[in-house]
Amino acid sequence: MAKHLLSQAPYYYGMTDMYMQMGYFPYPRQQTDEPRNIHLEYPLAAAMALQCKYYLGQTSPISAGNGTAASGGLINPQRSGVHLYINEFAITNRSSDHSVEAKLWFGKASSLGNPVVSPQITSGFIQFPACPSAQGQIVQDAGPVPSDGTTAATHIVPAHTSVTSEKSGQWILAPGTALLFHFPAEGDAVELIVSLGWWEQPFYR
Repeated sequence: MAKHLLSQAPYYYGMTDMYMQMGYFPYPRQQTDEPRNIHLEYPLAAAMALQCKYYLGQTSPISAGNGTAASGGLINPQRSGVHLYINEFAITNRSSDHSVEAKLWFGKASSLGNPVVSPQITSGFIQFPACPSAQGQIVQDAGPVPSDGTTAATHIVPAHTSVTSEKSGQWILAPGTALLFHFPAEGDAVELIVSLGWWEQPFYR
């Protein structure tokens, strides 16, 4: 028996085909141009790195204890034209036997005298051509805590350990200021490395 005319193509459709003929795709209540609610978290440090404004570096090994006080940290030169936003720091105690006390100091960069400037600084965005050089300087020095500043916190760094902390830009160095981790002369001799990551933003007055 021959099929009815209306049961033959193009008059016969399945349920999906019916919805498509009625303007739905692929099913009711789902439009092709329906906006999507997409929210992506993008770290500020990554955004700064893509703009060639993020830097990181470390000191050379610092000897402290056994009668020698020393320090390592970051300074913002007087005429840099930028603010330094500290994102993270690490203090590594390379001694296998002795812990050490690290005092966090903020103050004037000029009170450091003539510290040794580390060449071990790089941009967080590795590309060619390279990003501009950092304005901030990682430094180290021997001697007591500088007088023109404030000791704001103390950390104990166990032997053969790295102490790290993420500040997310909460510490800000204006031109002419410095951040140091100071290690006292008292106690057994230890060898330490101070590492920092920061981004730089121009400021306008």
